[in-house]
Amino acid sequence: MHTNKRLVALLSVLLILGTLLAPITALAGKGKSRWYNETGHVMVPEGATDDTVLSVGPVSVTLFPGSLPEGGPVVLHVKWTDEGVFRADFHPDRAFDVPVLIDFGTAETVVYTSHGSTEVIVTEDLDGDGEVGEIYSDHFSRFSGW
Repeated sequence: MHTNKRLVALLSVLLILGTLLAPITALAGKGKSRWYNETGHVMVPEGATDDTVLSVGPVSVTLFPGSLPEGGPVVLHVKWTDEGVFRADFHPDRAFDVPVLIDFGTAETVVYTSHGSTEVIVTEDLDGDGEVGEIYSDHFSRFSGW
């Protein structure tokens, strides 16, 4: 009987502490960027005659007919924040027969990373929507932007 009273007292104290700490933990993330993380994939059919579009978060890639004449998988992994910071990894590494259109939302520049070096690329309005953010690419790599 004595053990039951101690157990009830301990559980009561934990419940009270949990109730008091809940608002504090809810405020812990305020003002910090939340990261989103998502992967998408598509299989381009051999001899595709239509555009193939893969969109993940704020990034999309359009593969035009002839980009991958033999077809194959395209994988896009994107990490991004509400503030527009992102990192996009395209796989598998490959070159395209026809350049693909990569849309980075409204990013004015992206950073291309390959073999330990980086290059800043200025994006353009290639899709005619009035906003910069697009580039043509003849290969897949890692891109980051803000």
